[in-house]
Amino acid sequence: MQRMRPIKSFWSAFIFALTTVLVLSACGVANEPQKISEAFCFRYFIKLDQAEALEIAGGLAADKLRKEIELLKGAARNFKDGEQEFHRAKPFIDYKMIQRTDQDADHVLFLYHLTIEARQGNEKMEREILLSTIRENGRWQVNNYEDYR
Repeated sequence: MQRMRPIKSFWSAFIFALTTVLVLSACGVANEPQKISEAFCFRYFIKLDQAEALEIAGGLAADKLRKEIELLKGAARNFKDGEQEFHRAKPFIDYKMIQRTDQDADHVLFLYHLTIEARQGNEKMEREILLSTIRENGRWQVNNYEDYR
């Protein structure tokens, strides 16, 4: 039995380390300006979830999101058949980063090209969205977003 302990300890330590890495990676978005901007775009434009986008926003972006949430009061997802109908009705939305501008060590701007297509019909819209990220207290967040056209 004495010889089995090192193997048991090794596997216990390995499983603990693996679990720690998985838990930490699942906790949130990496603390990098591009990762934060990509997560914001996904949450806001693809999932259409202002509350989730608010988790990584500050400044003017957070103010805009809070106003949207207050104005909508859940109405955006208030469909008879719930989430399933919501996802059938929402348009196809795609985004692609087309420019990154590092203003200084704590401010980075991202320009995204958005394509929005209706599910029925041939309607297609294209927009350019400017996202401003800022590092405050060591954490990156989206500070503002606006239609840039």
